[in-house]
Amino acid sequence: MSSPTPHEDQLPALSPTSTNASLPALSPTSTNTSSADHEQQRNTPSKRILSCILCQQRKKKCDKKTPCSNCTRLGAVCTPSKPATPRKRRRPNQELLERLSRCEELLRHCTCARLPTPESVLNRFQQSPVHSEEKKSLGQEMSSKETN
Repeated sequence: MSSPTPHEDQLPALSPTSTNASLPALSPTSTNTSSADHEQQRNTPSKRILSCILCQQRKKKCDKKTPCSNCTRLGAVCTPSKPATPRKRRRPNQELLERLSRCEELLRHCTCARLPTPESVLNRFQQSPVHSEEKKSLGQEMSSKETN
């Protein structure tokens, strides 16, 4: 099997026969959070620590300490970078969705109104001049084959 991940060595080892008594108990406040608190947590962007400006410019791995080891080694001022402003979530444009549904409905209506019946297709096929010519030439070919 693969080597343990860095977090696996921090977890308590559980045997298959262990019970829930060995697991830490959750406090009532941690399980009964209000929906307002949940909304605030979800909408708050996580504060992710970014590399300092010098490490970003030099494309070096930053240890994200203040000052970082690269800046300390170079004797430079370690300036933490500012996170990019979060983008607004795009929502579907309601007007475009309404136009799309109207166009789809018109297309369905036009397609249904123009669907030919089997009788009309047969009549058009029998009455077409191209078909009459093909019928005559086919008849001539058949009669010539019968005589041979």
